[in-house]
Amino acid sequence: MPNLSLPPPAAAAPLDEGQALGVWRLEKPLPDGEQAHAGQWYSAHHAMAKEQKAAVLVLDRSDQGAGVMLRYADQAGDLAKLQHPHIAVPSDSGVTPDAHPYLIIEGQHGEPLLPQLHQLGLRERVELLVQLCEAMRSAHQQGWLLAEIDPAMIWLGPEGDVRVMGLGLTKIPDPTDPFDRGLSLGASPAFVAPERRNGEPPSLASEVFGLGALARVLICGWEDTPKGLAPLRGSAADQWPTLKEAQQIKLDAVLRSAMADSPELRMRGAESMADELREWLGLGPSRSASPAAPAEPASPKPTAWWKRWLWLGAAAGIGLMAMAAQVAERPAATASTQNHPAG
Repeated sequence: MPNLSLPPPAAAAPLDEGQALGVWRLEKPLPDGEQAHAGQWYSAHHAMAKEQKAAVLVLDRSDQGAGVMLRYADQAGDLAKLQHPHIAVPSDSGVTPDAHPYLIIEGQHGEPLLPQLHQLGLRERVELLVQLCEAMRSAHQQGWLLAEIDPAMIWLGPEGDVRVMGLGLTKIPDPTDPFDRGLSLGASPAFVAPERRNGEPPSLASEVFGLGALARVLICGWEDTPKGLAPLRGSAADQWPTLKEAQQIKLDAVLRSAMADSPELRMRGAESMADELREWLGLGPSRSASPAAPAEPASPKPTAWWKRWLWLGAAAGIGLMAMAAQVAERPAATASTQNHPAG
């Protein structure tokens, strides 16, 4: 029996427009702004109906690419049930003629965010982060979390909304199972929480770390390293010098809390991060005046119910005392009249 072996590791060579991958035909390659990632994105259309669009990720022949395919094969049935307008999941997979695995994500999802980021202001970037965190809130309710965050998987949708190309999603691990550690996409180390690097399973806290790293990329900028993209660790004011001091202090506090080295020091889940960012934008209830939103005219505060009843009770009491005084005065007046008759 001859020895069998897999093709050697290799980066995917650029594929030509019109290349057939099953029923799909490739269009243009899509830049994702990342220098070290799992593969190359393409737009595509259905061979029988050009109006049906898809995004195609052609993966490198590598451990990272194999990890992506193993995760998809393991979770494809459950992933198909995940429903959220800002989350897109693979619907099909295959292998190119030169033995590179690929994944198909049907639908019109826009393009990777980072190459378009320069077109967006600070507020727009924070709004996208809120959308992303809210999408994770829904994913948690359906039993999923982002085990690792790869910036190349965050897209800007056709309507200007965020789109998570959900290759990093995994079922929330069972904390009582010592063997449930999740599968790794091999994301850039800068987006992986310290406890994950030490072998701990993915968690809501490690997800917050990755979201915090992405937030730093969108707000503070990034640098390309041999191991992939890494967020800059400065202040938001470094990239946005006109930012008011109160706004800068609040935003920096959110970023520090999300990327704290210790999970116990981070904010509690993407839900909390969404609430903090919404407060910064002036979109949610704030514990103090929100510096990001223009001041609204103050409306009179309603008096607490117990205060209203206290005042009503006091007024009633005073009224009863006055009536009692009047009743007491009437006999005295009558007696005075009887003792001093007129004439």
